[in-house]
Amino acid sequence: RLFRQSPEQRVPLPAPAHHEQALSQRSLRTMTAPRQPFVPCPYSLRYVGADRAVPDDRTLACIRFGKGLPAHDDPRVIDVGLAPLGALGAQLWQSELPVRHGRDDGIGYAENGELLFGSLRLEEPELAHMDHAAFRAYVRMDRLLQKFGYPCWLRVWIYMADITHGEGDAERYRQFSLGRHRALSLKPGFELNLPAATAIGSHDSGLVIYFIAAKSPGVQIENPRQVSAFRYPREYGPRSPSFSRAMLKHWSDTTHLYVSGTASIVGHESRHRGDAARQLEEVHNNLQALVQNAQRQLACDPSHTARPLALKLYLRDPGLMHALRPLLPRLFGADTPILCLEGDICREDLLLEMEGLYALPVSAA
Repeated sequence: RLFRQSPEQRVPLPAPAHHEQALSQRSLRTMTAPRQPFVPCPYSLRYVGADRAVPDDRTLACIRFGKGLPAHDDPRVIDVGLAPLGALGAQLWQSELPVRHGRDDGIGYAENGELLFGSLRLEEPELAHMDHAAFRAYVRMDRLLQKFGYPCWLRVWIYMADITHGEGDAERYRQFSLGRHRALSLKPGFELNLPAATAIGSHDSGLVIYFIAAKSPGVQIENPRQVSAFRYPREYGPRSPSFSRAMLKHWSDTTHLYVSGTASIVGHESRHRGDAARQLEEVHNNLQALVQNAQRQLACDPSHTARPLALKLYLRDPGLMHALRPLLPRLFGADTPILCLEGDICREDLLLEMEGLYALPVSAA
């Protein structure tokens, strides 16, 4: 039901015990909480060509990828300077409920009573001190969520120009992570409530952030093959990236897993330098481990498998697409919609990154 048209197309390293225990306890509380009133999944998502990316009265967000796109003053239209590598070039997030939209403190938003979709853009002059810019942006976004009654982050996307520009701790992404950490850490226990997130280098100027939030929290999910991003050692910057590997969210008729940008990383180290095919296979391994960990927390019947509803593949070099395209159906399923985009990864030794939305079975074993 999520897609209403068909688009084209190891060694486990456990997280720290105290953190895993805290996550398990929180997950158990969430799973055993009193049943909420019936709330069906309040949105649908589909990938379309750029020429079909037109918002209507039920649109939560219309995300267009590319450069030189025609200007649009609708706050739900979000333009990202990443070149599409194929016929698909936009996402349409459609609401199952009436939509209210507008702007507040420079943030475009749309909400339908169950879900809020928001976005903001910062131009280059505002990014002279990236850490301060990121801090202020997250404070503004959180203020909007509190004001409209959607205090629970689910998913964040970050696209910035020159993401790896700068040496050492002066790198733009590290400075962004510093400011984000300062903002999120204003709340106690924030590392147990981190949204899934993706940060990719765009081929446009400035910074674009868009996000999803809900009225009730999801469940943070980590990958047993990887060190949690917020536990990375000091070599990756003055503050570790503040995001979860995935966020699990229950709607009354389905369960969705929002998967963060996932790369060829085991533990905290990059793997298969210079080999795009092996990096893609490692990404597949990480996605499988993450989904399986979510299913374990749900006590899913092992005969029921999670379904990838939508994936995004980011490639540093668009020339890699020809060699990787035949691997995609084998690794991720022939019917899985995959939007492929040219974008820079936040580590120079990584050639690609992938993110996704999965539907998990809701029946218990």
